[in-house]
Amino acid sequence: MSKTTTKPRVLVTYIESGYGHIVSAQAIAERLKDKYGGEIDVVETQIMRDDNDETLIKYEKFLTTQTQATSRLWKYGDFVFGVLNMGKRPFMKFMHRTFFRKAVESTVQAFVRRKPDVIISTHYFVTYCAMEYKKRSDGSVTVISYNPDNNVHVWWDSSSDVFITNNNLASTEAIRKRNYDYTNVKQVNFTVRNSIKEFALTKEQCRQLYGIPQDRFCIMIADSAYAGGKAKSYCKWIAKHTDKPLTVIFLAGKNRKMYEELREFAQTLPDNVLLMPFEFTEKVYELYACADLFVTKAGPNSILDCLFVGTPIMVDNCPHPIERATCKLFVDSYGCGVTAFNKYKANRLINGYITDPSSLETYRQNIVKNIDKTADGAAQIAEIVYSQIRNKGSANATYL
Repeated sequence: MSKTTTKPRVLVTYIESGYGHIVSAQAIAERLKDKYGGEIDVVETQIMRDDNDETLIKYEKFLTTQTQATSRLWKYGDFVFGVLNMGKRPFMKFMHRTFFRKAVESTVQAFVRRKPDVIISTHYFVTYCAMEYKKRSDGSVTVISYNPDNNVHVWWDSSSDVFITNNNLASTEAIRKRNYDYTNVKQVNFTVRNSIKEFALTKEQCRQLYGIPQDRFCIMIADSAYAGGKAKSYCKWIAKHTDKPLTVIFLAGKNRKMYEELREFAQTLPDNVLLMPFEFTEKVYELYACADLFVTKAGPNSILDCLFVGTPIMVDNCPHPIERATCKLFVDSYGCGVTAFNKYKANRLINGYITDPSSLETYRQNIVKNIDKTADGAAQIAEIVYSQIRNKGSANATYL
């Protein structure tokens, strides 16, 4: 690219609906700044919060509450996605032009204030609003969507300038089932944040860091950043139903009430079980690395971060199609772990692993075979973004 007179503004958007959308966007922003920071202006924004717009703050909370409900309420996720699949994109447009109109309008105005040349989205709602902004403006903005999930659900807007997936199953679904223009669909490796990419501590070093016994089998139990779902019931059942030495790391995340409850519960356990609750931490990967096994629902981001540090997984819940796709990819296709959809099976398997830890070795080998944090999808996305800017610059001399 020739020397620029005005750097193109690349807007990286953050939105909380679960935590995976945020960490994926963080990885993309990091790589854009690392590789092209001298040539583009990378602007990061909490698009729902930074303008202190009450409509957007409430809507983000609504999205987060809905995400939590899919784990907490039996079959709620299937009900929501069933309704979406019946109505498909026309229903999505109807909902956002009626019930969610104020949130859409506020988000579009947030884009107007920032005047981006490129919008990067990791969430379907932001993509929808970005395309609305593009339609209402001069159309010069480029909208690039990265889907951090392992499938492509029906509410994603198929008209993004570029739609990026992270696996073959999702790419095929986008093109063959959702009718995306195949020329706009790109596939990259999994995204990884700098902190995890550069993480090099051993299991022993991580256990020493957190005061976790070196000589005991250790499991970690979590259920998203909000500790809903089956996490508490699995934790209590497993802790009470083993006579073997076991350390249980429990991630309460942002659920302070759960954290306090598990701290009290830990005091009631026999000496062979050590329960260590933790609140939310940006360095959760260090806790994953402490564990011999991670027990969790099939959240795409938490499973991926865990596999990046080499720890096998036990999936205890797949409350909706996104998480069933995650389980299908990482358990069925890649063989990085096992499923245990009831606490009795989970307890039986874990007691078996305590007796024979080598039985997890096949999963570890499959992680090494299929999960490579150096094959950096975020860097590939950065290259796609830069290519879009360069090609547009060549066409209209905007950035020449």
